[in-house]
This record gives sequence, C-alpha cells and structure tokens, in this order.
Amino acid sequence: MEKSVNTISKNKFAKLPSRRQHELLAELARSALSDPDINLFLDRYNELHSWAPLDRYSPPAWLSRKEAIDEYYSFHLNFTSLKSDPEESGKNLSWQPKFNVEVVLDQVRSPYNVGSILRIIDNFGFKGMVHSSSWLSLDHPQLVKAARGSEKWIPVRFETDLISYLKNTSLQVIGIENDKQAETLKNWSPPEKCILVLGNESYGIASAIREICCKTVSIPMYGFKRSMNVNHALAVIAQKISESA
Repeated sequence: MEKSVNTISKNKFAKLPSRRQHELLAELARSALSDPDINLFLDRYNELHSWAPLDRYSPPAWLSRKEAIDEYYSFHLNFTSLKSDPEESGKNLSWQPKFNVEVVLDQVRSPYNVGSILRIIDNFGFKGMVHSSSWLSLDHPQLVKAARGSEKWIPVRFETDLISYLKNTSLQVIGIENDKQAETLKNWSPPEKCILVLGNESYGIASAIREICCKTVSIPMYGFKRSMNVNHALAVIAQKISESA
C-alpha cells in the first residue's frame, strides 16, 4: 500500500497508475468530509493535481462545502475500480455549463459517437444533450469508452416527441447540415443561446426536423469526401462558438 494521500511524495504519486492516483484523490475527498477547513483539502488537492495530468473536477458555486466535497469524491471514483456506497450508486455530478448551448441528436445510432459527443459537450462546457432514441443506454461499453466518464455528469434527457420539443423551445434551433440552403461556417455568427441539431450518420437531419431549424450551418470540406463524422462536426462547430464568445 502506498503512503497516505496526505504524506505521499511527488515522485511516488507521479509514478502511480492513473487509476490509483484517482483512488487517492477520492480518498482525500472522503477524509475531508470530517475536516471543517475545506481550504486544507483544496491546497492538497491542487498540489496532487500539479504532479499528474489527470482530469479534475470544479464544483458549481452554488454547492455547499459538504456537497462540493461529495462531488469531488464521486468524480474521482468514476475513474477507479472502487465501488461507492449503495446510496451513491448512479449519482450524477452537478454540471455548470459555460455556454447555454444544448445538443440535440436526431437518431444518431453509434454508441461510440454518442460517447464522443458527450465528451465534446464536456470539453466546451455546453449545457447538455437531448435525444429521442429509446434504445440508447449510457451504460453501453462503447459509449462509456468514448465518453471517458463525462456520461456521469453531462445532463442527458430523453424526449419521446423531438418535434414538439423543438417547436416549443424559445431558443434558436440550428441544424449542422451540408445542404444548399446552409450558411457557411465562416459567415455564421453563433447566437449566445441555441440548440444544435446533429443528424443521423447515414441521412443527416430528418426533413421534418430540418423544417423546424431556423437555419442550417455547413462546414467547408475540400477533399473527395463530402461528409464528416458527426462528433467531428460538433467539435468544429463548438470551436467556432467558443471563439465567438
């Protein structure tokens, strides 16, 4: 057993497998629940993080001290083989988005693509994901592999009637589609709040949903292929949004 998380040295911590590093960070958070001074926990937490390139959690400002530490614990537990207490199983972390942008999937079929989309939503700080695929499971091995833990905290909502949902929203609905009516990415000015619609891998956005979109945006492509993987397309659009903020 390695030294205590409170005394382990930089060299020893840096040499540990990432799973064990996350275990120690979870242990640090667990022990901090009985410590009235959260600053001591944060100092040590930040120090350990400076020794290894690990995913890290930043709790929303509205959480209490205990709630925030619970979130730190749950976050790092996701990357370990340890089991949480029964009452904590299935718990979702609190998510504080940077951009009021929601991603809607229109019958995106590949679990790996969905997992990659969740990871991009996390990368760029978007609001969450909405889908209407009753078969979609956040526990699918390929989804979990691609999402790398982000399925545990990104808000995901199932809507049985995607048409009604999009018709009743107050946000601009923007389709990512390579069609003749689309505005090119270069000329597009992203709104502050919007819904991005991503379509099926084979036929794109369904015509009934495309009619609801206030506009579609296309990504210029210069090679032989005139299509792009759906998660790659989201990454390109997300970068445009983040640069325009």
